[in-house]
Amino acid sequence: MGGNDESSDQVIKKLIEMGFEHSNAIEAVKAVGPSVDDAVEYVLNGCGRNPLSGTASFQCSSRDLKSLGKRVMTSSQSKGEIRQSRIWEHFQPTSKPKRSRGNDVSDGVMSGSKVLPSPVEEHKEPILLIDNQFENVAEPSQVCCSEELNIGTNWESKVNGLLRKHFGYSSLKSFQKEALAALLAHEDCLVLAATGSGKSLCFQIPALLTGKVVVVVSPLISLMHDQCLKLSKHGVSACFLGSGQPDSSVEQKAMRGMYSIIYVCPETILRLIKPLQRLAESRGVTLFAIDEAHCISKWGHDFRPDYRRLSVLRENFSARNLKFLKYDIPIMALTATATVQVRQDILDSLCMSKKRKTVVTSFFRPNLRFSVKHSRKSVSSYSTDFCQLIDVYARKKKVDGMKQPLVSHESHCPSDSDKVSGSGFNDIQNSDIEESNDESSEKENGSIPSRGRPMSVEYLENEVDVFQSAEDWDVAYGEFSGQVHCEEWNSHGSMETIDPPNKPEERLRLLQEPLEQGPTIIYVPTRKETLSIAKYLCEFGVKAAAYNAALPKSHLRQVHKEFHEDSLQVVVATMAFGMGIDKLNVRRIIHYGWPQSLEAYYQEAGRAGRDGKLADCILYVNLSRMPTLLPSKRSEDQAKRAYKMLSDFFRYGMNTSCCRAKILVEYFGEDFGDKKCLFCDVCVDGPPKMLDLKEEANILMQMIAARYAESSFMDCSYDDSLCSVTERQKFLVKPNLRAFVNKIREQSQKFITTDLLWWKGLARIMEAKGYIREGDDKIHVQIKFPEPTKRGLEFLQSESDKGFHVYPEADMLYSMRKPRAYSSFSDWGKGWANPEIRRQRLDKIRSSNRKPRKPRIRKSRKHFSDTSTSRGRISAKISQKK
Repeated sequence: MGGNDESSDQVIKKLIEMGFEHSNAIEAVKAVGPSVDDAVEYVLNGCGRNPLSGTASFQCSSRDLKSLGKRVMTSSQSKGEIRQSRIWEHFQPTSKPKRSRGNDVSDGVMSGSKVLPSPVEEHKEPILLIDNQFENVAEPSQVCCSEELNIGTNWESKVNGLLRKHFGYSSLKSFQKEALAALLAHEDCLVLAATGSGKSLCFQIPALLTGKVVVVVSPLISLMHDQCLKLSKHGVSACFLGSGQPDSSVEQKAMRGMYSIIYVCPETILRLIKPLQRLAESRGVTLFAIDEAHCISKWGHDFRPDYRRLSVLRENFSARNLKFLKYDIPIMALTATATVQVRQDILDSLCMSKKRKTVVTSFFRPNLRFSVKHSRKSVSSYSTDFCQLIDVYARKKKVDGMKQPLVSHESHCPSDSDKVSGSGFNDIQNSDIEESNDESSEKENGSIPSRGRPMSVEYLENEVDVFQSAEDWDVAYGEFSGQVHCEEWNSHGSMETIDPPNKPEERLRLLQEPLEQGPTIIYVPTRKETLSIAKYLCEFGVKAAAYNAALPKSHLRQVHKEFHEDSLQVVVATMAFGMGIDKLNVRRIIHYGWPQSLEAYYQEAGRAGRDGKLADCILYVNLSRMPTLLPSKRSEDQAKRAYKMLSDFFRYGMNTSCCRAKILVEYFGEDFGDKKCLFCDVCVDGPPKMLDLKEEANILMQMIAARYAESSFMDCSYDDSLCSVTERQKFLVKPNLRAFVNKIREQSQKFITTDLLWWKGLARIMEAKGYIREGDDKIHVQIKFPEPTKRGLEFLQSESDKGFHVYPEADMLYSMRKPRAYSSFSDWGKGWANPEIRRQRLDKIRSSNRKPRKPRIRKSRKHFSDTSTSRGRISAKISQKK
């Protein structure tokens, strides 16, 4: 891409796949020609502007960076020091770049209404220099593992000293102690700890404690870069190695033991087995750490095939195969999201020893406030959904040197009567309900975007797009090191984070405090939405940027960089803005649409509030639509598992009565007991009023049981003389829930206006209570072919006066608040005779601004005969006689 080898149509198609509007793509190609690079830059800079407007400052920054690099290199060489390169230098090539594959746009990011150039000269990272500390390191030809780890019984005091010196913490957490103790006992270890709890220290401290190398397998370049940059600021030398390696110098230094921690992608470590064995023999490797270990499991939400092959570490780094080792080099797998099934799959796939330790912390994040809200999920609902966000970031801000006007509550914010309160659903107003009837527009296991248009596959972001390799950035390697500033840590210490509120009274007190300032991440399911929402926010002066896997990688790097520097306020992203986003002060995580699983949702939501302060995790979904499974390459078993995970999350979103934190932590196998988080919308607003649905449940069970009995009779006592083929087919076909609801409407006038959406909620409740089950072999997000269970038949046959009291689910509440001014079409037609009803309907039609219908041109009934044929001449004579 990027050259003139492609036609305009090909360039336009690629721009549309990135998520750009068709009109913008056409305009860009007309303005700059058939070049993807220039067209992307043109659109991101704002259509109608000079596409090269941001290039001058960028080039200047690059020249300054080169000259700065030369000065630093000269200074380092004069002092006999080794200069460690900075990651941003790898982002900008020193020679003239080649035009390649559309990743070469100017490093600009949509922010407000202009493009922000790369502020390289104002970059606040320290110059990363380190003394040649490895010159005097002994490189024995044989290493005794017992001598390596024989650091004494007072290892905790040594660790605490290293923590204070390098990280500013006074002591380890209990789960970190357990993980280190397993390492010192030469045991493998699986660490399951909540996002932001400090899992990284479990494998970073051993490098400092033992003086040997720790090799960390990590899934993405962006994640490896963040970890290395943070370590450099803590005085720990580190590097990362990608799968493509044009410059082998960093890899060669890493294999000579010049870095304490080596981050490597799974594709690369398979190639480095022999060099790593030599490194283990020379300097020593104390640990293999598998970060984001849920990627190993085929039952997890981010399965990576290359992770599945990491069992080679156990095969090639055991004392049985390497004679210089006394013990196997331990393997430590770490993740924040793993169900019981995923945990076992991780242990089996890595071939962990039987003598292994599993360290599990609580998955409960007491400072996160979870909520679910209804949204039509269309451009027309942006003003309501993002009103508060705009008000937070755009208030009293200046854009382009001018004072940014305040966002008007009258024009952009919903009134009090429009807001959703009480578990997010208790006060859904009629103004929120403008969709068409679900019975005619909804598809099974899928969602339909606005205006009934099918969702294009090109707009979807899936695992194939994001995780096809570790090279989410086009940077093959990076090296970092730094010096420790003990005075700085002693003065500031652990003030970066606070302990989250664990006691109920502390959480209640925190709930009264306003949300502090900090960036926001908005996760959306499609690439197109990343661009449309970012553009909408920018129009109101919010510094926002889009992030999806199809955008040029130079743009993604710039967004990532400015997000970490707090230059951006909002990142609108697909799951491509993924694992390991380690930023302390993220205040809001907004999911604008259904995530694919509770694992994915909790991991993404866990990126908020890592500093221990209050943070919001908001889920906006259309309650009248079921989530759809994003396309991906899955086996049949994986597809069933994916639907099961999606179904579990769908039930979480529809829940109105149970603490959301309780649902989340118990999903991962933790017993939450009778505790409540006191933060989520259900805890704060309380559940809705219980309803006695004994009559409705009975009639639904009667329909299902009657149909089940009929089909059972037809299947067992089959007689060709009594039944025709049509009748047999009629009975053998399984009826779905819609068919049962239609039958109920035919037989009961009382339920003729009850929406199908309401019955779906009731069916879900009855399934949860064990009264009905799915009669299909497939797994559906919502029960589709209900069959009665033994317990359900007992419920139907019981003549007890005991009611069926349940909390209505979110879609049931939504359905009950739909305006229904008539009970049938005939009643609606009779309503025109009422002058007041007629006036209201006519006013509504006029206010809808519908285009007037074109007058129908009636065709003349006059018959024109063709006199050129004999039949035509006869017809003409007959017409004349008449």
